[in-house]
Amino acid sequence: MLFNKPLILGIIVGSLPVTAQAWEHSMERGVDLYQTLDGAVSVSMVCDPNTVYGTTVSAVMVGVGPELDMSVPVTFRFPDLISIQATLDHGRISKADNAGGAWEPLLTGFRTHSAVAVSVGDESYDVKLGDPMPFSCL
Repeated sequence: MLFNKPLILGIIVGSLPVTAQAWEHSMERGVDLYQTLDGAVSVSMVCDPNTVYGTTVSAVMVGVGPELDMSVPVTFRFPDLISIQATLDHGRISKADNAGGAWEPLLTGFRTHSAVAVSVGDESYDVKLGDPMPFSCL
């Protein structure tokens, strides 16, 4: 089954979290959506643990202010000094495009930490994520 990127992106953008500094969970069209917002930075995780749409759906998405469609380098630095570098492709790092092995370390970091420093392009942001969650992403 092919995955409709504009549809899923529209769902994600349309339901950005309204409360800051806490992961919010919802289910949209068969996938788990986790979202948090701290200041200008939004972090979302789309998880498809039952492969409803195949492996192309699961992703980490980052937005800064109104910019959600960035294609730039990004670095995540967790409090345990683990640093993960990747490239946002239209605002997302997908499980299917796990170039450089970023997927598993990102999941581990988000599952175990309540904060992360996110560097997007030349800017760096300290993001409070709220309590770690047992995300359904595989």
